[in-house]
Amino acid sequence: MSVVNGVCLLNDIVIVERIKHTPFYRPPLPPKDCEGVHPGILTLMKQCWAEEPSERPSFDEVARSFKIINNGKLALLLLSFENNLRFN
Repeated sequence: MSVVNGVCLLNDIVIVERIKHTPFYRPPLPPKDCEGVHPGILTLMKQCWAEEPSERPSFDEVARSFKIINNGKLALLLLSFENNLRFN
């Protein structure tokens, strides 16, 4: 866990555990001007956390967004997070 611009950032393992044990848990988002956080990532996170499931992007849409954000490369972060969800 680290603090950036006064916002507590949790690592992916902590987030997965909280999601498993706390209904409707949403990790805190860093501020839009947070250094090192692409604004597209924040937008995508908010879309994925939409209250209404039909408003959330599909996994393919999420993967496409990551490819655009990362100039054509699928983000390792996405793969790491997916593996943690599957195996924990």
